[in-house]
Amino acid sequence: MRRVLLCLILCAQSASTAAASELAIFHTASFGGSRSVSLSLAEGGPARDSAFDFDVVITLSEFNGDGTVLYRDGGRHQASVRCVAPAMVRINFADYVIDLSTRPGTDWKHDLWAALCTAPVS
Repeated sequence: MRRVLLCLILCAQSASTAAASELAIFHTASFGGSRSVSLSLAEGGPARDSAFDFDVVITLSEFNGDGTVLYRDGGRHQASVRCVAPAMVRINFADYVIDLSTRPGTDWKHDLWAALCTAPVS
């Protein structure tokens, strides 16, 4: 049930954010104080591999200090996310176990997992 609800959230979010040209940012890293790089969810849905919960497409954007986009990566970076133990993110056939004790904002893979797997469901 949780998987279906999160899929509906992701699909609706993808449709509404595409219309607004805004993406769902799940991780931001700052470099030199005046520039930042944000990772965003561009698309998402149920995973094709039954060992995972979600397949997503990640985009990367660089911003200056006032929020102006300096660079938007045109690539479609695919990832799969497993919510249950062992929590995991798969990128290009490499599996990364997620340390659930990691502080938010320290590791983009943890932040991706948290954005999908700890989203409140009513």
